[in-house]
Amino acid sequence: MINFIFKNKKIFFYFVDECNKRYRSGHDLSLYKDIIRKHEEYHNDLKALLNDGKIYPLIMKTLKAWNMDQRGAKLTTVDNFKQSISLNNIKENLISLSKYKIFSISRRQIETEITGLLENVFLNLKVMETKRRLVGVSKALHFLLPNLVMPIDNKYIMNFFNISADASRELDVFKNIFEETYNITKELCLTQNDVDGEKWNTSVPKLIDNAIIGFNRYFEDCVMQHFEEAAGIVISALEKFVTFSSSEKAHYKRLLEKKQHKIIDSIKEKIRRQLIIQKAKEAGISVTQDEIEAELARRERHQL
Repeated sequence: MINFIFKNKKIFFYFVDECNKRYRSGHDLSLYKDIIRKHEEYHNDLKALLNDGKIYPLIMKTLKAWNMDQRGAKLTTVDNFKQSISLNNIKENLISLSKYKIFSISRRQIETEITGLLENVFLNLKVMETKRRLVGVSKALHFLLPNLVMPIDNKYIMNFFNISADASRELDVFKNIFEETYNITKELCLTQNDVDGEKWNTSVPKLIDNAIIGFNRYFEDCVMQHFEEAAGIVISALEKFVTFSSSEKAHYKRLLEKKQHKIIDSIKEKIRRQLIIQKAKEAGISVTQDEIEAELARRERHQL
């Protein structure tokens, strides 16, 4: 799907706009914009920003608003987060990284300078108490280095790149997604001039994140409204921006139909979960997430 969403700038910004129309825009956006304003207040001088004690609780509060303290994920404390930045050369590494922007770096700089700095920060920055840390650390790094690092989440970014990372592979996944972000930036010739500051459009890495979110939200809504016709409708909508060859159209339709079936299966599973909870409530029973998973597994075995 990378070639589909990032085929040209018109399609790219079509989905960026869809993100800003369809994605959440409440407290979590307000907190995020506060972080961006903090960078602007210090004229993007990260050293000065890190000396402002208010940035640490703001980052942790924003991570919580971005769902990093629920569903089995547990954030560390503000003090632990702040202290980790003062250890293992993290602060120095972050300040060095802050001079780089994803749209103006070279592949040689990535290989000889940036990757090593990012590795040390990724491995030693204390963001999560739980074992899995890729999502939490990448989001914290985006807050600290908004022009270099894209935030990663499981629902949109990991699924889009078709990655399922266990804890032992998280650094590799982080580096691979960073590389993809760089490739997309160069392919579309994205620069700071493309960032208008509207809603979620705060930096080039966030624009790429927005396009992926926007595509997913747009397609999910299309599936909800049109079900089996969704793939064809999406391709038709984008034909005003690009001419697809017959083979391209068939290829993208197959990919979209595959994604469409996954979305429909996910909707069915959500309905099954809701029915289990509803029946339990009617019976005066409270159920945990583990119990729901066990019941769904039992039903699946029974069907087999």
